[in-house]
Amino acid sequence: MTTIDACRKAYAEGNRKEYDRLKRTLPLLMFMCTFRPNTGAKGKNPEDAWRVQSAAVLNGLCMLDVDHVENPYDVFERMPGHMFEETCEQQVMLVHITPSGHGLRVVFRASERIGNLAQNQAAMALKLGVEADEACKDASRGSFCPYFADLLYLDENVFTFNNENYEKIYGEIYRCGGSAVAGSRRSSVESVELDGSPSEAVDGTAVRGDSGRGTSTGMDEGTKEELNDYEGIPYERLLDAWTSQNGGAPAAGKRHYVCIRMAENFRYIANNNQHQLLGVLGKCNWVREWKRGDAGPHEIEDICRDVCAKQLFWRLPKKLEAAIAAARAADQSEGGGDAPAVSTPAESFNRTFLGRLRPLLAPPYDSVVKLAGEDAALPAIAAAGSMFCTLLTRCWYRHFDGQPHRMNPQAYIIGDPASGKSVIDRLNTEIMAVMRAADEPGREAERRYKEEMKQKGANKEKPRQPEAVIRDLPARTSNAVFYRRMRNAKEMIDGEEVKLHLYTFDSELDSTITAQSGGSWIGKHDLELKAFHNEWSGVDYANGDSVNENMQVFWNTVTTGTPISLAKKINLRNVNDGLCSRIVICKMPENKYKMIDRGDYERNHDLELKLKEWGYKFERMKGELHIERLVDHVYHLCKEAAAEAEDTQDAVLDYLRKRSVFYAIWLTVPRIMARDAKDVTVTDDDLKFATLIYEAVIYWQDYYFGQMLQESWENANRNFVQRSQQRKSRNSELFEMLPAEFTTEEAQKLLGTTEEAVKKQLARWAERGWTERVTQGKYRKLKN
Repeated sequence: MTTIDACRKAYAEGNRKEYDRLKRTLPLLMFMCTFRPNTGAKGKNPEDAWRVQSAAVLNGLCMLDVDHVENPYDVFERMPGHMFEETCEQQVMLVHITPSGHGLRVVFRASERIGNLAQNQAAMALKLGVEADEACKDASRGSFCPYFADLLYLDENVFTFNNENYEKIYGEIYRCGGSAVAGSRRSSVESVELDGSPSEAVDGTAVRGDSGRGTSTGMDEGTKEELNDYEGIPYERLLDAWTSQNGGAPAAGKRHYVCIRMAENFRYIANNNQHQLLGVLGKCNWVREWKRGDAGPHEIEDICRDVCAKQLFWRLPKKLEAAIAAARAADQSEGGGDAPAVSTPAESFNRTFLGRLRPLLAPPYDSVVKLAGEDAALPAIAAAGSMFCTLLTRCWYRHFDGQPHRMNPQAYIIGDPASGKSVIDRLNTEIMAVMRAADEPGREAERRYKEEMKQKGANKEKPRQPEAVIRDLPARTSNAVFYRRMRNAKEMIDGEEVKLHLYTFDSELDSTITAQSGGSWIGKHDLELKAFHNEWSGVDYANGDSVNENMQVFWNTVTTGTPISLAKKINLRNVNDGLCSRIVICKMPENKYKMIDRGDYERNHDLELKLKEWGYKFERMKGELHIERLVDHVYHLCKEAAAEAEDTQDAVLDYLRKRSVFYAIWLTVPRIMARDAKDVTVTDDDLKFATLIYEAVIYWQDYYFGQMLQESWENANRNFVQRSQQRKSRNSELFEMLPAEFTTEEAQKLLGTTEEAVKKQLARWAERGWTERVTQGKYRKLKN
């Protein structure tokens, strides 16, 4: 038993004394400071780096301890992705589960603007919605070394990080004992955020960073705050960008609704704190005008309070991301050619994904990433996972609808020319070698059949066409051959006939699109759609070679292509046919203006052999997969995404979340089955991996198709408005002009028509329930 196992056993038994003793035997890590040479707290030790507060040198890192948590991973999952970015003010650099198994430790960059270590710690706790261990205000507090498996996130820069400016500002204050949350004048982090005053040194002088932030610009004199910019972008510019992208300053009557939507977005970069959010909104021109005008006395304050009480989700809202991107682009444009390079949202996402993926890499995906390179980890996992699922064709599981489901991935890997997409071809060569080997006898039988057909004369007996199982299909496969392959791809498993998946790899999406326009691919687009849920398809052609029957479609694909070819495949005209939400799509990393490393190419035969071995291993597996824990986890992911979509009124997220759950399951299954096919166990790491896949699938689908879907729905709404909402008919307008009670003569005069025509019109109004007859020649309106 390891020391940590013993710690957790003692903790579970309630033996705190033994737990503390064991914990102290673990290696100790110091994150927040180093120590100048000193002789100890009492001055009696030989000079060395003793842990004494007066000798501590701050390095700009801060540590948050979250204790007594039933499931620490839930806290980690609530951390938005942008918190791991370099551009984040309190960038998270390390997250791990503590030795007890019921605590979480978060190491992050301390913000000079927020204040000392305790204030940074309290601000981070507020963001995460947890209670902080106040002992962490002590920079000399150690962190006991965790299991590697307990390491949830690691930025290796955490070991070399040093912000000398933070030491200059807060070092002496800390060494003099100024480590409380708010000194003698403040009792909570909220009061710091409210009064907006800078931290005070021991001598009463103001202390602030070089950024010069800290002035009070809130809406009310009594509500001051410190937030003037987000990652260097003034809030005024962000608010203007958000407003311009969302219809401009709202008209009277719509301001309350628009203010709610704006507040729901900006709370993500205002620490989800109602007082800070109020100050941020106060920088918006139209909000200030509204407050001076017809806004209620506490209307905006109430909005801030209500939205900050809602749940935070794992990513920044799309509208906020768009505003940030627009503001950054404007800054770069104004800055000219010397402006620093800013990561695109896609690049930032990829870095965040890689940081979270590293501690989760396990067979078979560790071999996949080694071959593809870490930068292409996500595209490689999407493609290789689709291949592994195809080889696991003899397996099935029960989805959260209770029905048996097969694994039916379709992967699209998109990248610029020469972006490294060829690595997917190499994965296909190695992983799917087992399928091509299994197909070879059937292909040989077909070659012999075609030769015999050439040799037989018109009056001689024709040879019988072989019913071979051939599953690996080229992109240019005729419909007749495709249906024949689909009919023949079957196997008896435990006394039951099971259809096997066909498989197509195409390294050029353009060739697929060309084929789709005529000849071999005609009619296969509907098969791409039906393959996702193994729906039925069939043909009834008079052609003698046609396979005339209905069959379920079992067909997985992996395709690489360029953004241009993707635009030909899925565009505004066909984006709503459903294919965009049925595929796992990933973007290859950017390589513009970069050269590949020069050197001699060397094949890694051991790695290629390992990938082949995984292929052969998965091809032999069969039966039901008992992965109920994974299915339950993914169900809750989808449920949370539904809540987020409703909260933000994000119809695109609501559309994409529903099918992404399948990929979260499918691409996680290979890592489960790689451990032990006989004893299928779903681990916590499997659930973390599934969460990453779920977020990644939604992100890239939204990246490529979200705006397109939104535009298509808006176009449809404009085109399919009822005529009564577009304009009223002349008779409806005249009807509204009639008094509540009217005579036949009054109606005739208003309608300007004959007596006979008026009688017919009155009869129609009565049939519709618009009027009723009071007496002869007199009517009452029932509809205004």
